[in-house]
Amino acid sequence: MTEFTIHGVVCQVLPVERMAEVVSDDPQGEASLHIVGNCTVNGQRYVLICKSNSDQQNGSDKGLASDLLTKRELQVAMMVCEGRGNKQIAHRLHLSEWTVSSYLRRIYAKLGVRTRTAMVASLLCSAGSSPGDGHQLS
Repeated sequence: MTEFTIHGVVCQVLPVERMAEVVSDDPQGEASLHIVGNCTVNGQRYVLICKSNSDQQNGSDKGLASDLLTKRELQVAMMVCEGRGNKQIAHRLHLSEWTVSSYLRRIYAKLGVRTRTAMVASLLCSAGSSPGDGHQLS
């Protein structure tokens, strides 16, 4: 299980089979769980879950990604969300791989994240994704 924080919200990537453990770890229901994405890697299904308590939900208004990122940064970010690698993004947008990497570093800084996975989670959370919205990371 991988755990990271985005704007004070704890997120986890874990196998689908372990979701029951996460729910049972909070018997009082004090944290709100949001499934913001899922993917399949080597035949194993994983989910991306964001957990936040009511204090975090009430105080977290960081704005939408569309307000923080330039049009080109949004294009790069959306292609990452589609599962494309830097080389594919560079080819599609007629950029060098170095330029794509530079865009990603700026996106990470603006969103306050350090990894592609955290960036995707942040974008899905800012878009208001919730279970059943059809967002899928595969």
